[in-house]
Amino acid sequence: MTMIKMRDVVKEYPGRGRNAEPIHAVDGVSLDIEPGSIYGVIGYSGAGKSTLVRLINALEPTSSGSIEIDGEEIVGKSESQLREVRTEIGMIFQQFNLFNSRTVAGNVAFPLNIAKVEPAERNARVKELLEFVGLGDRAKAYPDQLSGGQKQRVGIARALSTSPKILLADESTSALDPQTTSDVLDLLERVNRELGITIVVITHEMDVIKRLATHVAVMENGRVVENGAVYDVFSNPQHPATRRFVSTVVPGAPEGRELEVLCERHPGRLIAITLNDSGTGQREVLGRLVRDGVGAELIAGGMHEITGRSFGHLTFALTGDDARVDESIAAVREIAEVVELERVDAASAKAGA
Repeated sequence: MTMIKMRDVVKEYPGRGRNAEPIHAVDGVSLDIEPGSIYGVIGYSGAGKSTLVRLINALEPTSSGSIEIDGEEIVGKSESQLREVRTEIGMIFQQFNLFNSRTVAGNVAFPLNIAKVEPAERNARVKELLEFVGLGDRAKAYPDQLSGGQKQRVGIARALSTSPKILLADESTSALDPQTTSDVLDLLERVNRELGITIVVITHEMDVIKRLATHVAVMENGRVVENGAVYDVFSNPQHPATRRFVSTVVPGAPEGRELEVLCERHPGRLIAITLNDSGTGQREVLGRLVRDGVGAELIAGGMHEITGRSFGHLTFALTGDDARVDESIAAVREIAEVVELERVDAASAKAGA
């Protein structure tokens, strides 16, 4: 059974000004999020991703469409019914949203107090969760005594307190430095792996998607413009917005000023080769390129590990007799995707500007 099923979901807000058209923050979104997956939702500011989260946990009503949580329709439920649904959905935030007047243990215990859990059970649960997130010795500390990463760990422990089926992480690492971000992502990965919790990660950072998610949806102007397994989306992005995001972590074939600089530095013919997890590696490619009378120099690109699978782009400068170079390129085309790049130089680039 699908953990989160969305069909034609719309969220409208009134337009600004008299007779203004309504604003569609979410516009006809359909998604299937499977149990145990880590599903990333990525988009630039204003894309509608944070609104989507508030619809999933029913903090805002849906204008139209259907949302099922673990097979149960939540659109149209009363507030009392929604409170029960929300106990199965944990939430962590960019700014942590901790109670400064409560200790670390008090923050984690708060949802359990609301749920009227017996003190002995509540205290045992809090202790268990603080040990799980690596803060067993900080139970009596207050939030202003913690680092940003420690605060987010408290937020994660609090979100897990009611044993939810789903964890929503809304820009949960945006306020953290790179090392702390990595630590928090490691913890979320552990939550998913050891507890089996479905995680929905809302972010504008493609590196977070690459590092953590199994599936991804790309949003723009309230719509999902592309979605699928992370490897498939990274290796063959279809929409311009997706290509922009992917290029921030997996550079494609050089173009523009980068290509101009490579042409200035390297003679010969330039080719860009795309490699995936088909088994073809750099050594095999190089073996087919290098032959009598042909030189091959790797001048740009690299390989990346995405959900345990390899993908990347390599750019070579080939020198030598044109006919022999043609033979090299043809040999590589038998095992990989190859694009020959048109040479540019500074003078022609400026003339065309």
